[in-house]
Amino acid sequence: MPDGSVMELEIFSNDNVSYSGDYAVSAETGPYAYQDGTFDGAITGGTVTFNCQNDDGTSFTMSGTANGDLGFQLTRSDIPGATLTFTPVAAPKVKSQADVSFNLNVTGTSGRCTISDQPFSSSNGLTEYRGTWQGLKVTFWAYSSGYATISISVNDYAIDNLTYASYRLADFSTVSKNSSSGYMNVYSPLTKTIVKFGAVGAVSP
Repeated sequence: MPDGSVMELEIFSNDNVSYSGDYAVSAETGPYAYQDGTFDGAITGGTVTFNCQNDDGTSFTMSGTANGDLGFQLTRSDIPGATLTFTPVAAPKVKSQADVSFNLNVTGTSGRCTISDQPFSSSNGLTEYRGTWQGLKVTFWAYSSGYATISISVNDYAIDNLTYASYRLADFSTVSKNSSSGYMNVYSPLTKTIVKFGAVGAVSP
């Protein structure tokens, strides 16, 4: 990113043409501070187009080229002239680990959420953890300041994002707290648009 921070993409679903997932930027100050959201789009003949929806309701597109299994070279529509290079992150080596388990209630649906305490990736103060809730994939984005986001991949077209201020992964198994904000982005393959719904995520031991 222009400010030296790192933007990470996580691909939840793809069929080698259509892609969807979420993203987060490691910046904690400046215009890209705590920027995260969801994306959907396609890769056709090596050409990439992703539609991105920030958690604050703003949006941008990313376009560029795919380099096979080596990643992407993309430009954000809100940062013209800057090419961002995305490279694959290898899964961490399996080692002794523990799980952080807590109850997660998302707008009336409740169940245990289990997150591995082994980071999947870490860069510039942004750490990614992974787990499950109700059999669904969960990504936990943790900032060094304590700001956190939980992203739940509901299906190929719906991703739920919940944000928590001043809350670390270890806190989730001991403290009850409601999300400071939350939403679900649902992509319509018919209209090619994203519909945003409000959501609240309450965590408790």
